[in-house]
Amino acid sequence: MANLYDLKKFDLNLLVIFECIYQHLSISRAAETLYITPSAVSQSLQRLRTQLNDPLFIRSGKGITPTTVGANLHQHLEKNLNQLEQTINIMNGSELKKSFVIYCPQIIIQGRLSGLLEHLLTEENYQVDQYDVVLAPETAEDLLAYRKADLIVTLSPINNRSVICRPYFKFPVLLVARNEHSRLNDHITYEGLVEEKFAQLRSQENGIKEYRAQTELLFPERNIAFRGDSFISILNIISTTDLIGTVPAPIFEQYKKVLNLKSITMPFELPDMDAYMLYNRSALNSHVFSHFIDKIDEE
Repeated sequence: MANLYDLKKFDLNLLVIFECIYQHLSISRAAETLYITPSAVSQSLQRLRTQLNDPLFIRSGKGITPTTVGANLHQHLEKNLNQLEQTINIMNGSELKKSFVIYCPQIIIQGRLSGLLEHLLTEENYQVDQYDVVLAPETAEDLLAYRKADLIVTLSPINNRSVICRPYFKFPVLLVARNEHSRLNDHITYEGLVEEKFAQLRSQENGIKEYRAQTELLFPERNIAFRGDSFISILNIISTTDLIGTVPAPIFEQYKKVLNLKSITMPFELPDMDAYMLYNRSALNSHVFSHFIDKIDEE
């Protein structure tokens, strides 16, 4: 049985603040996550250092790194704090609610993830809120850190000790034109590509920017005549003009009949796009969320 008198003398909030610093390895990021000032975080850390007689974190380059005592404290805290969070959630009834917030590009919601969502909404009776991660003002790391998202599917991997990042799947990219294009059949030469005008996705999402850089290496002479902020706008302009463009295969398959589109064989092979699944490591302590992840793995 816990010694409640000793616990009463110890400020348990210090452990919460310590764990947040450990996850972000940053005083300022911990302060943002907990909605308190960096000064308050620093003062709390100093109090905990005094009580445990250890610096807990030391300077390393431009950041901080945990001491051995700090790393051991995290190992003990992570599981216990997660269990405490689950207990609070159960008392609040939130553990019983099968509700998830998912951020993913429209490429994936209309592709592989659509079958899973249909299963969850019909057979499992989940409530799912989905947002387009490409249009989100926050980064994927911030969405998870501030608990604004349960699951993120993105085109860019991240490296964060509190986040699980794993490959989700690959999907091909196709060169697309309208069926009535005045010059193009089912094949095109490199010389023919140089003469055509392209529609291109306008995005600051790192994965899309990196993919765009790869294609520019293959075809640096591409003439961009139109830029849109979604693949739907790209497909719409292609369907009504002689512009052509590269589009993920799942979206092309979804709209090719409606928009009267065709794919064209290129003189070189376009690289596939990679998608990654991100979620907080601590979320797996919830049996509802771990069941949700199991369903994704079964797809």
